[in-house]
Amino acid sequence: MANQEGTLVSVAMKTQITDGDQKQVIDLSTEGRLFRKASGLYLQFLEENQDVGPVNQIIKIGENSTVTVIRQGAVSMKQLFIQGEKTEGVYRSKFATMLMTTQTRKCHVDIKEDEALGNVQLSYQLHMQSEFAGDYKVTINFRRKNE
Repeated sequence: MANQEGTLVSVAMKTQITDGDQKQVIDLSTEGRLFRKASGLYLQFLEENQDVGPVNQIIKIGENSTVTVIRQGAVSMKQLFIQGEKTEGVYRSKFATMLMTTQTRKCHVDIKEDEALGNVQLSYQLHMQSEFAGDYKVTINFRRKNE
């Protein structure tokens, strides 16, 4: 991983996608880094996506428990999550560029930064190009990894 600053952490991310009676669960376990910058706390890790290739994920935890998900690599996107609000972003892949709209139902952050321990929970409805793309529940847990 290019960015060697911060604390090495173990990351477990679970994504549940519900679209009508279709339900999909994606589990990811990997290593990442937790670091602070002036603009917030960052969790960075690599997602090996079988469909498109490796994607660098950055979860930025800002003031008032806002969460921004930034993905770079085989796909790129930047999406802000604020509980109770609708936000827009753009999703880019080698196949297409699409407008994303999320209606965030839940954006919960529980972090003990000094222990490099935390939990981020997102629950939102996603629309891609104004078409319903599913109800998403994302849980990200991380903890300090003994180096």
